Amino acid sequence: MIVENEKQMNFRTTFDIPPDPTGLTYQMPVMMLGSCFSDNIGKKLTAHKFNVHSNPYGVIYNPYSIQQVLKHMLGDYQLNDTNFVFHNEQWHSYLHHGSFSETKKEALTQKIAETRNTGAQWLQKTRFLFITFGTAWVYQLKKTRQIVANCHKVPAAEFHRFRLSTCDITDEFSLLIQRLESINPDLKIVFTLSPVRHMKDGAMENQLSKSILNVAIHDLVAQYEQCSYFPSYELVMDDLRDYRFYAPDMTHLTEQAVAYIYKRFLDTYVDEVTLKMTQQVEKLKQGLAHRPVNPGSDAHQQLLHKIRTRIEALQKQVPQQDWREELEAIAQLKR
Repeated sequence: MIVENEKQMNFRTTFDIPPDPTGLTYQMPVMMLGSCFSDNIGKKLTAHKFNVHSNPYGVIYNPYSIQQVLKHMLGDYQLNDTNFVFHNEQWHSYLHHGSFSETKKEALTQKIAETRNTGAQWLQKTRFLFITFGTAWVYQLKKTRQIVANCHKVPAAEFHRFRLSTCDITDEFSLLIQRLESINPDLKIVFTLSPVRHMKDGAMENQLSKSILNVAIHDLVAQYEQCSYFPSYELVMDDLRDYRFYAPDMTHLTEQAVAYIYKRFLDTYVDEVTLKMTQQVEKLKQGLAHRPVNPGSDAHQQLLHKIRTRIEALQKQVPQQDWREELEAIAQLKR
């Protein structure tokens, strides 16, 4: 079959995303909460020196636990003995990631208290709160009926697994959004739906779960002016739409896919001036990543001096940027 006009052939269904009128700048504090997709975007923002507080309680997948984390940071939800479990010779919190786990309960509770205090301070000043839902499936501890954020490899027989409804999600978040507005009237809440597939739930169950989350998000966006939606899910399912953008496990995304979504994210939320600054940051980090044959050569020493001068110039423009690690690396490489 002869194609009359090959220039008209289009193998992707791209779509426009309206730019956010606020414009995310380096001066604005940003908080990221939710699934590993949120974690990936948070890491990229941190690498570009944005003022980011990403998943302070660790990666969290279900909406109920996300709202519990926010309520805990706000002081509206208190932990008690039922929130802790001693398993595999460590103390764990059912509201926190395994990275918090400690051999002594006192060390765990101290770490949690410090994290909560920091999170509370961030919520009062954060301009953008990005929340990523991963799954509507939750695990409820049978003996206490509490929904957990992390099972910590406690035997499955101790949990009841069920799926949240759209009302379960919107009812909890409606109250939470009003509470957040009372302490931070300028806060903008951006919901995203993780494109990472939860195939352990089953193909049909995963799709149903994503649909519930999507409907709940759009109900909240329609109800609250300070809420909006970033289509990370649609960028994968309708724009990229190819298994080559998935990792070998066929559930998580490749670095290429994450980079593409991150680019669309910057195009949506970052103003032109800030976007140019991210490009400067990228060039500086690439320069530091270069490993010369002779680190002590005059040419490389001149490059290090040039990079340091540019970093110092950026810091004068944006004092919030943290370049301590890079400056320490430069100091170690200098003769």
